[in-house]
Amino acid sequence: MNSIDMISQDDFNAQGYFLNKNFLSQTECDYLLNLISEYRQQFSVPQVDRNLKPIPLSYFVIDGKKIQSNLPEIQKLYDTVNHQINQFTDQPLFPLKDIRVGCNVNIMEQGGTYRWHYDRNAVTAILYLNQVKGGEIEFYPNHRIILPNAKFSRFQRMLDRTLEWQMVRDTFNKKIVVKPQAGLLLIMRGDRCLHSVSPVLEASERINIVMAYDLPNASFVVQEQLNTYLYSSDKISGTDPNYSQINSGEKK
Repeated sequence: MNSIDMISQDDFNAQGYFLNKNFLSQTECDYLLNLISEYRQQFSVPQVDRNLKPIPLSYFVIDGKKIQSNLPEIQKLYDTVNHQINQFTDQPLFPLKDIRVGCNVNIMEQGGTYRWHYDRNAVTAILYLNQVKGGEIEFYPNHRIILPNAKFSRFQRMLDRTLEWQMVRDTFNKKIVVKPQAGLLLIMRGDRCLHSVSPVLEASERINIVMAYDLPNASFVVQEQLNTYLYSSDKISGTDPNYSQINSGEKK
């Protein structure tokens, strides 16, 4: 494992993201992939399949509670990345109090996608364990305008929806595309970078580790509903809990 290359606080805040292309070696990635494979042979892994328009949610997920209990090597990695991220953030960040959300393994089969969204937390790290065709993360850095003291308000959600329109995002920002590559670590300001995952184009699965960090007192509205929506195969009434109050026919 390599340390995260140095980047200043000002540069990270201004760019909105940082890439380390060789955070893990191929051998280290293969080791983690083998652990995940062994876990999947012993336990069922929930499939999240939300048939949204225009981009569905389609993936399998091992959530943070399962990782903490059964995959301590990945949990240790979560803590290690946290320490290194804090070398270039302006405030110390911590693993989320919600263990289920904090660290998870995301597995996408051929055709798997993830719709445009912002994360609930301040900083997200995505560690790729293999290379596949397709499955690129596409994002617009620092695209979100956060309303002071109203981050989870109806007005914030309406503003988010407006900024998500393709004409708006392509006019006022530049899309960054990152291809899956074994050992690559992407760190971004998750609650400010609008991002999605394009379809996986081959039979090989796209496997990565998603790690979330925030301030110690961070809290999130509709937490339980959102967790069920994103981390289980359970059916829920309505649409995306973050946006159902705007228009039940629209998805985040």
